[in-house]
Amino acid sequence: MLYFSYGSFLDFETLKKYCPNARIVGKAILPNWEVQFNFLSRTYNGGATGIEPAIGKIVRGVVYDVPDEEMIVLDKVEGTHEGIYFRQTVIVVDEQGRPVKAATYRTTNPRGPYKPTKKYLSLMIKGAKEHRLDEEYIKELEKIDTLD
Repeated sequence: MLYFSYGSFLDFETLKKYCPNARIVGKAILPNWEVQFNFLSRTYNGGATGIEPAIGKIVRGVVYDVPDEEMIVLDKVEGTHEGIYFRQTVIVVDEQGRPVKAATYRTTNPRGPYKPTKKYLSLMIKGAKEHRLDEEYIKELEKIDTLD
């Protein structure tokens, strides 16, 4: 299954802990949505990302190909069974400008904004650099205020 990641799982090493057979498909954008730190994570003790519709905004991320049985593991990690996040199909645009159907996760009850921890934000930045996402986006991430 194709999975569009925009948060801490931009860091491929972190994703591989839960989805060892995942493979990178490539960069993609999700037009008319934006990333928000709209969930207070117990795992990271700070803000975690979700996406919400936003005309004129863009979510930058990566598409991975994840085996179905590992997506079930990812559902558990994302807390879908607890109602923390839910999986949604979105249409992203790949590097060649083609529409691609992919699963992503959204916060069930968005709140905040909450400041992320350095650890959480560093995973996003590391992944954004690893996948060579837009330089301006990386600079925006680096300016985000953290809790610590």
